[in-house]
Amino acid sequence: MSALTTQAPNRLRSRRPLPTLAPVVLAALVAAGAVVVHRVTGQFWWDLAAYRTGATAAATGDGNLYDAVVRGADGIELGFTYPPFAALLFQPLAHLGVDVGIGLWAFASVLALLAVIQVSWRAAVPTTRPATLPVLVATVAALPLFAVSGHLQAGQVGLFLMLIVLLDLTGDPGRRWYGLGVGVAAGIKLTPLVFVVYLVATGRWRAAGTALAGFLGTVAVGFAWHPADSSRFWGGALLDSSRVTGDPRTILNQSLHGALARLADSADVQGVWLPVAALVAVAGVALAAWCARTGDHLLGVLTCAATGLLVSPVSWHHHWVWWVPALVLVAGRSWSTRSRHGLAVAAALWLVLVASTTGVLAGLQGWDLHFHGPGLVYSNLYVLLGLAALGYLPFHLRGRPRVGAA
Repeated sequence: MSALTTQAPNRLRSRRPLPTLAPVVLAALVAAGAVVVHRVTGQFWWDLAAYRTGATAAATGDGNLYDAVVRGADGIELGFTYPPFAALLFQPLAHLGVDVGIGLWAFASVLALLAVIQVSWRAAVPTTRPATLPVLVATVAALPLFAVSGHLQAGQVGLFLMLIVLLDLTGDPGRRWYGLGVGVAAGIKLTPLVFVVYLVATGRWRAAGTALAGFLGTVAVGFAWHPADSSRFWGGALLDSSRVTGDPRTILNQSLHGALARLADSADVQGVWLPVAALVAVAGVALAAWCARTGDHLLGVLTCAATGLLVSPVSWHHHWVWWVPALVLVAGRSWSTRSRHGLAVAAALWLVLVASTTGVLAGLQGWDLHFHGPGLVYSNLYVLLGLAALGYLPFHLRGRPRVGAA
């Protein structure tokens, strides 16, 4: 009997390294695959190339950041479109070779994806039981989603920003620096500023102030490091939409602005888009606040994220990596409540999001700006799904008791 009790802990210890190493192995495999694909094709990772080019230009001195461009294989020139604070954080990229940079970025991105799923699972399914296997399976399942695969092949920063925001807003609202992560994320890329509006709408004024203070701190750091580049960016370069996209009708722009442009087959839809976006913004933030007041903070954050993606002038397909925590929320809660209907919805949504990868094929074949018939539905897929989710929320939240201060 004593021999059995002494051998059991040894067997448990011998099994522990596998769950620990599995995420690292997965990330390493994806990173190796990314390097091989780049070596063979010479394609993709253009956003990462823009980060690297911007970091290199900034390293040569102040005033060069927004003049540096990288030319993609399709001839499109990409410039650095983020605040100088982001270029400061990207400085290590200026000292890495292309293949090494792609490998390390892909490796870190997969680990960030896994962490996003882990944080989302913990917020969606409160339990003390370890969820190593479900998180690992969910990470593998998330990789073929077009938003995720597109993010990885572009070398985007969105997964890291999403992780920062989720860690911040799904944590203890009573902690001292609650909201700081949102401010820092917005200092890297402006889009997380929508969560400051969410904090205000839910009555968390101190957190909103902390977020704004953190954001202004990143602006101050940028001015201290590169005052000329900072003056150029904050003086108007951030409003130059031509640096982001040449035509909002592209199928890869999954925002209300892009959807309306495709419906009208015209890039000039400002007169319609502005009131529609304002209406969706007000409704979306109100719904997010409603979620928070029922104690469902993860759903509130996801509702706010969807609202921001819909009303933004440009929301690229890889900006919709927020589908990942949304799927974790639906699948996790359906699994914990043994809801077959919920699991079926999660599976169907996963299939649709994986199938949307054909958007890349459409673009490569020139089917990118002009759509008719069923193509109009397909080209606006993420927008329609996002609007449907917002439309369903009042029915989902109806009858839920208020749990007190958000």
